[in-house]
Amino acid sequence: MAGQAVVPVLVAAREKVLDREKFAGARSFDLDSFEAEPERDAAAAVA
Repeated sequence: MAGQAVVPVLVAAREKVLDREKFAGARSFDLDSFEAEPERDAAAAVA
């Protein structure tokens, strides 16, 4: 999975469209403890 994210990041950096502040501030989280936010789920169901 991580390899799939590398190419878009490299292309964005090369094209000067990568938001480096957000990229540097990115955090990882434990997917096993992840809980979806109800508001987003409801909005996605409507769209």
